[in-house]
Amino acid sequence: MSDNASGAYLSARVDEPYPVVTVTEKNRRYASIISDGYAGEGSETTAIAQYGVHRLYLKDFPNAYEAYGAIIQVEMIHWRLLGNLVFQLGTAPLLRSCLSGRYWNGSFPAYRNAFAQIIQSDIEGEKDAIAHYQRMIRQIGDTQIQNLFKRIILDEERHIEILTAINHF
Repeated sequence: MSDNASGAYLSARVDEPYPVVTVTEKNRRYASIISDGYAGEGSETTAIAQYGVHRLYLKDFPNAYEAYGAIIQVEMIHWRLLGNLVFQLGTAPLLRSCLSGRYWNGSFPAYRNAFAQIIQSDIEGEKDAIAHYQRMIRQIGDTQIQNLFKRIILDEERHIEILTAINHF
C-alpha cells in the first residue's frame, strides 16, 4: 500500500464539527429510539467491540491495523454523543436498547478471523449503521438531532471508503 493511502486512514473522522444538540425538554420516546443506536444489536457499542476484536487479527497488516485504530476512536465519539443525548433526553444511558428491551451482549458483533471476511463484514456493518441512522432521522422530528445523525453518517461513509481501500490492497 502506498504511503498516501495509509496516511488517508488517519482521517477516519470527516473534518467537520458535530452539530450541537440543545435539549430543551425530556423526550423518552426519542431516547428509546437513540438507545438502540447506542447499545442495541447494530449499535455503536457493537461497532466498537467488533472493530476491536477484528483489529487483533490485523496485526500483520500494519495499514489495516492503523486504520482500525482510527475508526474505533471515531466510533467512540459517536458512542459518547449518543449516550449523552440519551441522558439529556431523560433516560439512563444503559448498555441496553429500550426498543428491544435487550441489554448489549457479546453475541452482537460479527466475529470474523480472515482478512477478506473481516473487511467485508465491517463494510456491511457500516452500511447497516447508515441505514439505522437514516431510520432514526425519519423517526425523530428534532432538526438538531437529525443534523447530528447526518453528520455521523458522513463518518460512517468515510469508514466504508477506508475499508474498501484496504480491501483492494
